[in-house]
Amino acid sequence: MNHLRTLPLNGSDRTGDKTTYRPAVAPVAPFPTEALPGPVGAYVVAAATAIGCDPSFIALPMLACLARAIGNKRIIRLKRTWTEPAIVWAAIIGKSGTHKTPALQAAMQFLQLREKLSLAAHADALAKHEQDLALYDRDFGEWRRSKSSDPPPWKPEPPRCNRMLTSDATIEALAALLANQDDGILVMRDELAGWINGIAEYKGGQGGDLSHWLASWSAAPMTVDRKTGAVRMLHIPRAAVSLVGGIQPGVLRSAIGREHMQDGLCARLLLAMPAPRPVRWTEATVDPAIEAKLGDVFDRFLSLEAAVDAEGNPEPYPLDLTPEAKAVWIDWYNRHREESADLGDDLAAAWSKLEAYAARLALIVQLSAWAAGDDAAAGAAVDEASMRAGIALADWFGLEAKRVYGLFGENDQERETRELVELILRKGGAITARELMRTSRQHQPAAVAEAALNALGQAGLGRWEVDVETGGRPRSLFRLLTPLTLTEASESPGLETFGNVNAVNGSLNHADGKGER
Repeated sequence: MNHLRTLPLNGSDRTGDKTTYRPAVAPVAPFPTEALPGPVGAYVVAAATAIGCDPSFIALPMLACLARAIGNKRIIRLKRTWTEPAIVWAAIIGKSGTHKTPALQAAMQFLQLREKLSLAAHADALAKHEQDLALYDRDFGEWRRSKSSDPPPWKPEPPRCNRMLTSDATIEALAALLANQDDGILVMRDELAGWINGIAEYKGGQGGDLSHWLASWSAAPMTVDRKTGAVRMLHIPRAAVSLVGGIQPGVLRSAIGREHMQDGLCARLLLAMPAPRPVRWTEATVDPAIEAKLGDVFDRFLSLEAAVDAEGNPEPYPLDLTPEAKAVWIDWYNRHREESADLGDDLAAAWSKLEAYAARLALIVQLSAWAAGDDAAAGAAVDEASMRAGIALADWFGLEAKRVYGLFGENDQERETRELVELILRKGGAITARELMRTSRQHQPAAVAEAALNALGQAGLGRWEVDVETGGRPRSLFRLLTPLTLTEASESPGLETFGNVNAVNGSLNHADGKGER
């Protein structure tokens, strides 16, 4: 049994102070898994438990995978002139060792398995095509030698392969894939920095691919002129490209820079950067029955058929809103617009894209509920429950954007303070000076570690305690204040909540509890 006693900090007990500081890694709210339909939410929770990661690390990539499975077959129609496709750009953010890759794999496995089966079927179709070509060559030769007035034999078309995934993010490669199918593609990059940097690098630093990427977020038409290949010009009527990947916080900050904050690339990304958590072994696994039910959802999505236009070309089938869903949408849209008026340019850009995402996520939720049940009518319109779920998800991603964008404005001292808080959180929220010294090279020797922890205490972010283990020697333990105490003074979480890290450098205004920026 442990006995704890709070110690005064530098002669004064500050344990009753409140501060508006919120660690950048601490989520404003838990990911709203309850907004996900039954099989999706059940799998997200089970997979996150088995891996030991935050549910958002599973949910966000899963939304991108579900969007790809829907593809160009369905859209949501908010009014006659405003439709949104099932396209999601997803970025999970975490340091090395935070289980980004296992989380991505847990979400991606459903599409990967089905693409594996599709590729095997395509290989069989190619073999059959070779046989058909041989027969065609024989028949064509006989027809030509006969000088018959009959039409020549029909030349068999090569089979089309239904690709679902790719890791090649060059526009020429994407155009070649999209031109061979009607249903879009999902680009998966384990490290998104390569994708961000490659947008400019591929065209010699001129950023020629950027306009194509921005258009693909909306499933806009794409025309690509190639220098090589049998077909030099490729035109895709609806270039639907979803995106998923992971990235480290510091790498994201340097890769995005001001350029991609201003050109709209970052605003199109849904972000998830959960709080660090101690890694503990668990015997938990995902129940195969849960996996099977979610697999059925993917199968139903992939078996959907698109509508057909007057010329016989495939086009998305639109899902309108029920009257109840439309009322909910209008109310949220007006409130969301009012919020955006008070935001800076960067967040205002993200807010404008969240309008589209609220609708897109409602579409995914609606179709997921339909695919998991037997109600055929559920696939014909977006109802109130699905619209509320899409809005709840969009609101959560808005709060994440506020927190993550705050990282872009950090100076070195603010970053060091945040990273120290993150380190302590990974240790369970408490640490000794000796443990800090052993864990972090920059906090050596012990006197440096103790000084750093004292600085956090002076900023009101934690306190020293005497930890007396039964039968052991007492030790001084620095414990972070609970998230409730740290955040309850802030009514509107946003960029301003990062201000108090300046307190560590002596700029805390103790009169009002707010840091000077």
